[in-house]
Amino acid sequence: MYYKSFYQFINIFSLIIIFIFGINLYSQSEETKDLTRPEKKTKTELSPIDEKSMIVVTGSRREQRLKDSTVMTEVISRKRIEQTGARNLGEVLQGQLGVDVVPFFGGSRVRMLGMDSQYVLFLVDSERIAGRLDNAVDLTRFKTQNIERIEIVKGSSSALYGADAMGGVINMITRETEKDQEYNFRTTYGSGRRNQLGTGGDLHSTANVGFKKEKISANFTSGFNKSPGYKLDPSTEATTGNAFKDINVGSNFTINPGEKLQAKGRIIYNNRDQSGIDITQTKAVYDRENKTNDLLSVGILQYDFGKRNRISFRTNYSRWENKYENQQRASTSGPTKELTNNMTSQGTVQLDYEVHPDHMISTGVESFADELESDRINGRFKYRTRRAAFLQDEWTFMGMKSLRFIPGVRYDEDSIFGNKTTPKFAMRYDISKELVFRASYGRGFRPPSFQDLFLRFENPGVGYVVEGNSNLRPEKSITLNADIEYNPVSWMTLSASLFKNDLYDLLQYKLLASNKGELTRFQLINISRGYTRGGEGAVAFRFLKKYQLELGYNHTDTRDLTNDRPLDGRALHTGILNFTYTSPFGLELFIRGKRVDKRPFYRDTNQFTNTGILNSDNPERQNGLVYSKPYTLLNIRVEQRLDDNFSLFVGVENLMDAYEVQYNPTRPKFYYTGFNAKF
Repeated sequence: MYYKSFYQFINIFSLIIIFIFGINLYSQSEETKDLTRPEKKTKTELSPIDEKSMIVVTGSRREQRLKDSTVMTEVISRKRIEQTGARNLGEVLQGQLGVDVVPFFGGSRVRMLGMDSQYVLFLVDSERIAGRLDNAVDLTRFKTQNIERIEIVKGSSSALYGADAMGGVINMITRETEKDQEYNFRTTYGSGRRNQLGTGGDLHSTANVGFKKEKISANFTSGFNKSPGYKLDPSTEATTGNAFKDINVGSNFTINPGEKLQAKGRIIYNNRDQSGIDITQTKAVYDRENKTNDLLSVGILQYDFGKRNRISFRTNYSRWENKYENQQRASTSGPTKELTNNMTSQGTVQLDYEVHPDHMISTGVESFADELESDRINGRFKYRTRRAAFLQDEWTFMGMKSLRFIPGVRYDEDSIFGNKTTPKFAMRYDISKELVFRASYGRGFRPPSFQDLFLRFENPGVGYVVEGNSNLRPEKSITLNADIEYNPVSWMTLSASLFKNDLYDLLQYKLLASNKGELTRFQLINISRGYTRGGEGAVAFRFLKKYQLELGYNHTDTRDLTNDRPLDGRALHTGILNFTYTSPFGLELFIRGKRVDKRPFYRDTNQFTNTGILNSDNPERQNGLVYSKPYTLLNIRVEQRLDDNFSLFVGVENLMDAYEVQYNPTRPKFYYTGFNAKF
């Protein structure tokens, strides 16, 4: 039974491959019959093999080509985002190796190399964002119509970005216009089983307009999205995934008054309404609603001098407002209303200076302010500041361009937790033109958030309450990463990596004593030590100019050394598959698969688990331990280009209906179709 779904996945994939090869043979025969037929040109795409010339910024905080990056940086291009059919950041990251997307009551959150969402720093155009729900950034907030590419750096990056980057950085780069004029419209409609996904359907429509002149360029995006939500147990009124409606707009502009001076502006706004139904163990029914306003604005002024020198001034303001309302049905009392308003602002001055052709120094100072207003915290208002200075020097060893080093250090001073110094050292050795080795060492830290320290959050629908702990200490980490990349031929890339994160004063939820009839109570505490370690292996290749295949495996071993057990919710084994077929007649097929091993959960740490289910008869349960079932996610998408401007697409998500009400509340099988226009 353990491998049944995996074998089903292999069988389905094999049938699809046979079908595609049949199409390919037929198309070749048709070409032979009519050599005068004009061939439709397909758009040049950036695959995992040939995207090396792309400019990235996250690994070193300055612009450089991906193939020259000393720090391993993974890139999800705009082309790949469109291939997946993803509507938000969570759906894009779902099939990424070493990245787990975990559904929760607020949407979806990320886990990277065994480390939860609170240890991953999220950036938009290299700027911090505000707003975390239960310490997690909701990935569904970020719509793909605003995203040009996504850059991922795994492992501690606190030496560059400061707090919260213990597990890595995910940087969303917003879209810019590269043409004189550009217009894009896309709409998608889908649904699934009526008893699980309702009758309202799922609609996503986006529009993008841009222009580029000699001195100025601009891009404008907008979108409307709605979903009826879903429930995995049709026998109950309780919903699993929230119904929602949102409207989002965004704009980028760049002004070039001179050859060396450049000004940029970014603004993104999202208005969102979510609703759901909760049922407690006492059968009380609650109607829940969240209204969210999300704003990010960024201003950048940069001046280039010399061959590679640049000074830049960056500022951003981010605001996340969430209004929560919970009303018990058939109750004479009024609804419970709560407000959370988080505002952050940051200013950065950075200098990139070429001291010598073999030495490139990047240094800067930052000032960060964080303000939280919430009905859920003691005192209602909390405020903190953080000031920092950072320095890194990228240099080649004795003029050997094949061997490069980046030592770096950052000093942070937090108004609540004092100062912290975090060093990092990275190196890259080009063993040959085809073989590259990278390694890095870094220290990271994460001061407890306002929610960790002061929050009191009740969820009567699930039957728990979370209480803050003002005595928490900052979490710390020591990270080692090493990877090797091999390109034996132009159409193949092989890669392997190892990682280890030693964690100190790790925060973990602890079950507190409760009186009979009360909600189950949890509180964060510092445990002494823990670790996450493991490795990844991947191969990507293209053959016959029409087929691309990526295979990857991730092994993540985690341990809570205080309690001598694995960290909850982490799978030991994960595998991915991405397959693309592009025909000469504009047909494109994209298949994405992900296999996730069983995961442990514990009664005393998992605050989202219904106590009654944990106490149910489970043959694998020992001393409060429950294992979730392994599962396989499989998504298929087919797009047919009608001409250079129009295309139609259809797809299915979660084809194998892999979900589990308690531990894998993923949306069940879902079909969609849509239309895309580009000018």
